[in-house]
Amino acid sequence: MSDDNSPDTSLTPQNKYQIGPGLGLLLMGLLYLIFWISPLVYESLTEDLRWSHNWVYSLILITIGASFYQKTVVSRTIAIVQASLMPLTASGAFNTTFMTIVALVILSTWFIVVLIERKNNSPLLNQRISQRTKNWITMHSLIVCWMLIAHMGLVFFIGRLPFESQLDTIGTGLGESIGFLLNLPIERHDLVTYVFDINLIILAVLFGYEQFKVGYNLKNNPWPKISFRFLWITVVLGLVLVPISLQGIIP
Repeated sequence: MSDDNSPDTSLTPQNKYQIGPGLGLLLMGLLYLIFWISPLVYESLTEDLRWSHNWVYSLILITIGASFYQKTVVSRTIAIVQASLMPLTASGAFNTTFMTIVALVILSTWFIVVLIERKNNSPLLNQRISQRTKNWITMHSLIVCWMLIAHMGLVFFIGRLPFESQLDTIGTGLGESIGFLLNLPIERHDLVTYVFDINLIILAVLFGYEQFKVGYNLKNNPWPKISFRFLWITVVLGLVLVPISLQGIIP
């Protein structure tokens, strides 16, 4: 599908209006982060810092969304590393405050790399990797990111939800949290979690489908102005805010 003589479009803008999956994820991540550092949830966070896992999720979405507009090997590789934090955080395997720090470090590293590449007007490792390899990495790295994004919902529904009640009961008897509840709050009664995770899985599927249609996109053809992914991101934001309001988090 590509060869070493194909043009290097690493630093070429994706399209005139910059509309695509990157814009949607970037907006979602920013709004997500703003909400979870706002006074609206201050009481919830001070009472239970395990809710800080939402900080990690938002930083991951921001990094992946931004990397869509920096089509270079190093940028997209960092995005994969950041996206890999999604299943690790969603599984409750690590302290979420620690994971937040890791996500911040990775995002900061990504920004530094982008600044260097933009300043030099040349991607890092540009001369050491063939154009064919660069094309392959920059496209497939996004596919991996879409898959890892879906793990936020998949891990909740498959790895946590079936066992949360049992762990909660045992932990209550012992007087302490056990298992993944050491690092994650109880969410089986949280309507917001269900809505967000279901829609995020749908989004990941749509991302993968449209990425398959676009392929390597060597000519940087414009993405649709109103695509399924952008539409679903808007729907997700709306659906998330409604149940939050119903639960009384927003007065």
